[in-house]
Amino acid sequence: MAKSDMFLKVEGARSGTIKGESEDAERKGEIDVLSWSWGMRAQTEMGGGGSLAKASMREFLISKQVDSASTPLMAALRNNDLIKKATLTVRKAGKAPLDYYIVVMEQGRITSLDVESVGEEHPELVERLSFSFQKISIEYVPQGPDGLGMGSMLFEAETI
Repeated sequence: MAKSDMFLKVEGARSGTIKGESEDAERKGEIDVLSWSWGMRAQTEMGGGGSLAKASMREFLISKQVDSASTPLMAALRNNDLIKKATLTVRKAGKAPLDYYIVVMEQGRITSLDVESVGEEHPELVERLSFSFQKISIEYVPQGPDGLGMGSMLFEAETI
């Protein structure tokens, strides 16, 4: 059993909600995510007390298998569709599943989409997408000894 489950929900301005193939009871129709990556970077100069430059947000990268969301995501990129909201939910699997890391990106665009075949013996098609966005919020929910969430911590930032 996986230690966590990851799901993506994408809501385009023109395309509406882009449907994936998740069969999860709570996330049915969302996009199953294989992996993801995101970060920030601040430029500093040694000496003089550092830099006044604001930290820059990197693009949000998602890897997923080819599914029913693939061609709508391609169309959203090709048509430069505004992504009103994209929500990544990471959930701890187990007896008491817990959504413990939730990333919400708003006012974004899909900036790249690549498809490749991975694996030699049983190749699978995997897509890698990148999103840029104007606003991001990240909620982290620590898990208590009883397996339940213990409050939450929030980070929010705008890129403009």
